[in-house]
Amino acid sequence: MTSIAPAIAQQARLPPLRGRLLWVYRLVWLAVLSDAILVHLFLVTGSTMEPAILGLRLAKAVVIFAVATILFRRRQQDPVAALLSLAFLLWTITSSADFAAANAILPQLLDRSRFLLFVLALLLFPDGDARSRTVAIIAAASGAVFLVGIVEAVGIASTGWFLPLAIACVLAAVASLISRFRASATEALRQQLKWVALGLVSGLVLILGARAGAWLAADVPQRDRLPVLWEAMFQLGIIAIALGFLIALLRYRLYDAETAISRSASYAAVTVVLVAIFAGTEATIENVGQAYLGMGIGNVSAAMAAAVAAVLLNPVHSRITEWAEGRFQRDLVQLKQELPELLEDLAASASPAELGAAILPRINAAVHATRSALITPAGSVVAIEGDLVAAQAEQWSERLRRGPAHPAGGAPHDSLFPVRLNLVCPVSRRTGWLVLGPRPDGSLYAREDLAALDFVRPAIRRALLWATAHERLRTKDAEISRENGGRGKD
Repeated sequence: MTSIAPAIAQQARLPPLRGRLLWVYRLVWLAVLSDAILVHLFLVTGSTMEPAILGLRLAKAVVIFAVATILFRRRQQDPVAALLSLAFLLWTITSSADFAAANAILPQLLDRSRFLLFVLALLLFPDGDARSRTVAIIAAASGAVFLVGIVEAVGIASTGWFLPLAIACVLAAVASLISRFRASATEALRQQLKWVALGLVSGLVLILGARAGAWLAADVPQRDRLPVLWEAMFQLGIIAIALGFLIALLRYRLYDAETAISRSASYAAVTVVLVAIFAGTEATIENVGQAYLGMGIGNVSAAMAAAVAAVLLNPVHSRITEWAEGRFQRDLVQLKQELPELLEDLAASASPAELGAAILPRINAAVHATRSALITPAGSVVAIEGDLVAAQAEQWSERLRRGPAHPAGGAPHDSLFPVRLNLVCPVSRRTGWLVLGPRPDGSLYAREDLAALDFVRPAIRRALLWATAHERLRTKDAEISRENGGRGKD
């Protein structure tokens, strides 16, 4: 392994799939897809599985088939997408049919292949870069573990080493993703890795929770084991992992990663806290009833615990949402907290151009805008930021002055500035504008982004009006001084 790793590390990033290699990938993909479809047709026609569990596995298969097909069609030459597409198809087979009871060799071989493809995809994500020595070492170790799994599957040796070693390789690959995130130089790569992290964390939590729940329920009566719940958690975990990779590779709504992570964390935390409150309250009421009343109060304790949880729902949700936003959407939180204070300090002394130069970079960074401009109520562009030239902003401003006023939400058909927030003067009713371009992936902003912009809009309007008024006074004073100076000379 030590001799293989340096050789792998010296290779450049993987080239796109072309020619014969592309045709081999297409044929293998179609063969695996056909195998997966046949397995699920057998489940429908010949399985004695519980209908609810069968429905969950079929629903999972539909979603994973869709993910694999999208990757196959839209990113056919991408080697990382190819590895993931094949891995997901194999995962539908090994996670849908109960092959363990039959002790079949082929399904175990497919499971080992899925492991290797998935680990390689993690190591090479997103652009197939294999130049890191660490990546090469983990890849070589994963290949060795794959061979151990093959030896176990065909019955040559029964070591029992494959599963713990495979888990260690997956964890090492995830650690390499974390290291790549910390060293990433581009915002797009960071957003891709955030989507992958969201899918992996939520998926692994669901999968491990399902396995732990099923293991703990093994000692309880059959009617209380809740097999459908554990099955639903397991299959949802697979779906979450697949969707995280799909969004990251397609770059669809790429810059909504913070919003999705914040919401997922808040929902998960609220669920855990409310379940703990319910369980603790029910146990306390039951124990108090037994201690002081000498009897169990049964359903009454559950009803009272549910009432306590319902009362605490709103405050718990508010607190946890505030924590999640502060932890995962720091840019928006800082924008709402710091920008109004900055505007108060600048309004009395800064010109409109200086005001725009101070606030536009902060707004662009917080909402990931490609461009922005600040337009005064007089219709002049006083500041621009991003991939925009002054001529474009002036042309757009002139078109805006000639056309009707648009609502604050903007006009989606305008590719230059799809989002426009009006800054209406309460006295003259003349309208200034804060206009924003799309994100780097061409998408518009999430609800949280627009809410943050709407929160700071009054402060921007007041500061712009003050700065404009002060600039007029300074201009007028300068004109008077020039006139007086001219008279003194005469």
